[in-house]
Amino acid sequence: MDPQIAMHDWHQSLNILDDVGLLSFQNNILDNPPIPTRAGLYICLNAMLHDKPSFDDNTVIDFLNVRYKDDVSSLATDLILASFDVLANAMYRNESTRSINILRSFLVNKLPVFLQRNYAALIFEPMTVEHCIRQALVRVDPAACPSFSQMFDPLERNSLLSEARQEFLFACALHQLIPERIIEEILGDVPMQSLPASGRYSKEDLVSQCTTNPAKIDEYIGELENMEGNAGEIASALIEILHALCANNDTINLKAVCNALCRRPTALDVIMLFTSSNHLLHPLCSMLDKWQDNEDQGEYQPVYDEFGSTLLFVVLVQHRFSMQPDELGVEGSESFVLKYLKRGPVSRSIDDLSEHENQLLGGWIKGLFETEGISDELMSMCKPQEFHLLVATLFEQSLKACQANVLALETLRGGFEYLLEPFLLPSLIAGFTWFTNCLWEINDESKNIDTVLPALQTLLKPPSMSHDSSTIHNAVLSVVTKPLSDSLSHVQRQYASRPDITPLLQVLNEHSQERQGTTALNELASWSTTPNGGLLAALRQTIQSLILWSPTSTEGSPPSYTHRQLTDTLRVIGAQSVLHLLIDEATDQANSDIALDIITIMILTTSHSILPSATSKRQLTLRDVLQTEFQTVDELSRTDAPRASTIVRLHRRVEAFAAPKADVGGTVNGFMAAVVRNGEPAADIDDVLGEAEKDIATAQGYLDSGNATLLGLA
Repeated sequence: MDPQIAMHDWHQSLNILDDVGLLSFQNNILDNPPIPTRAGLYICLNAMLHDKPSFDDNTVIDFLNVRYKDDVSSLATDLILASFDVLANAMYRNESTRSINILRSFLVNKLPVFLQRNYAALIFEPMTVEHCIRQALVRVDPAACPSFSQMFDPLERNSLLSEARQEFLFACALHQLIPERIIEEILGDVPMQSLPASGRYSKEDLVSQCTTNPAKIDEYIGELENMEGNAGEIASALIEILHALCANNDTINLKAVCNALCRRPTALDVIMLFTSSNHLLHPLCSMLDKWQDNEDQGEYQPVYDEFGSTLLFVVLVQHRFSMQPDELGVEGSESFVLKYLKRGPVSRSIDDLSEHENQLLGGWIKGLFETEGISDELMSMCKPQEFHLLVATLFEQSLKACQANVLALETLRGGFEYLLEPFLLPSLIAGFTWFTNCLWEINDESKNIDTVLPALQTLLKPPSMSHDSSTIHNAVLSVVTKPLSDSLSHVQRQYASRPDITPLLQVLNEHSQERQGTTALNELASWSTTPNGGLLAALRQTIQSLILWSPTSTEGSPPSYTHRQLTDTLRVIGAQSVLHLLIDEATDQANSDIALDIITIMILTTSHSILPSATSKRQLTLRDVLQTEFQTVDELSRTDAPRASTIVRLHRRVEAFAAPKADVGGTVNGFMAAVVRNGEPAADIDDVLGEAEKDIATAQGYLDSGNATLLGLA
């Protein structure tokens, strides 16, 4: 045999032996049964609820199926306990009223329904749902839920948590998880409320009532924020009504529902506990894309009115929950909604406009600033979609004309006042955003400030408005306030002596609303200045506090935690550095199984696995980096076997949770093993742990074949 060929075969044989040895390394890493820690579920619910409601029932069921297998009673107990933990944490951290109300509504309006529909029938004697509730409440921090006599102590700040405990129990009774008569015994005091007088709502009945009497819609929207356990049926009914109105092209009633929801943006927080953004908005986005006028349309102002209300609702939802375009149900690159979100606030040069667009722009300029007014002829020529995409260009050309003394300032302001009519007001979303961009370009040498600020004042602080206009104006400002306020503050720093900027900032301050998913600057600064590592050191401290809490968490308050700390650290430091920290903690901790569970959940909550990630899908996630680390674990095992072992165990657990596809409908006969979706059984951790055995068997089979002769074994 050629010596070179023999040497090549020898090296190939050594590589095969190395591969077999490495597969043996992975296969010899044995896992203890995973521990479903209290901290793990606490982290998971915090991520799902604290910044933006994203509790998808099927996804959560998949996750819980893998986590608890057949132990339904522990599942129910831990889920109830984690819900109270997350609410208590928000109270201790002095989170916003909005955040606390979302968590409270989840506990009272969502959790009992979720348990009743998916798990109540699977808890068998001697265990009962009542037993699970009692077990959970025993472990809730006593300081968080004082007795009713303590609630009236003027120094007691946790009365809301006690009210939430009572509301939760009555919601459980409403949904027949427990009998009402035992509530007093569980509370240890006489309850201060009772079951709702109207009883348990049903979606079908609500839809029927609202169809017969549309005035009931506004009434039920008002009830969404009640803590009685009926919000889920109301939310489902409203979504069905919205979708039916879109399907029937009933734009008049659609406008009424959208306006009613825009008046109560906090009701949207509750609705999002029971649906996804795509499911809610897809029919509305589709309708905006294909908006059709009635052939016998006599007046076109109502067309703009109805279109504008629908567009305002969609944009308000998109802004309130920081949604990306692909979360809205937008279809195709030619979608009006997609174009509007990307290009609506951007002005275009006259040369870039088509002949038709130039004609429309000229018509709007004449209608606003000359004596003709906005005619039906103009609106019949200009579809509402075309108008909203022209608004930024209309603003820029109008201000340029004023700066060139072609248009008097008072004429400009008078024309802009017409945009405060209800049927045109939603166009100010794009208009105010254009002003925001314009203000950022102003410096101490800018000559257009004496035009821009008076024009903005006309739109931002009009002397008077009708009730309808004021309502829409408030909704518009709730969308644009933060960026517009920031840009005005920038101008104020350039022109500190101008007296006309502060009143505008005061108007915006009155409409400021906390946007979910943002971190307070003082908290971010605190994390960044943590000794010995800044953001990473702060995250390490948080992980260690969670690990220490879990083994002793039979009761007691949860450690301070916010999912924003993890996502902000990822944005600033990057997934690779964060994952290395997580692996370090899992490797170094004495309670390695507890650490593995906590870190597994952290990876899943930032990797599009059990909830939509705040990280751009174009960025590497923690799960992506873990996959890369796992691919090189064989080489690492030669120099750092403990760390390599941690990576293998962590990878197995993450993939076990990320892989399953479950269907709640399959849980009726036999619990987790029978849960299927599309005919495929749900994977569990045992399946993943078996993969290494398959790999080594494959390699062994390769050696048992004719290749064994290369090694002189045959």
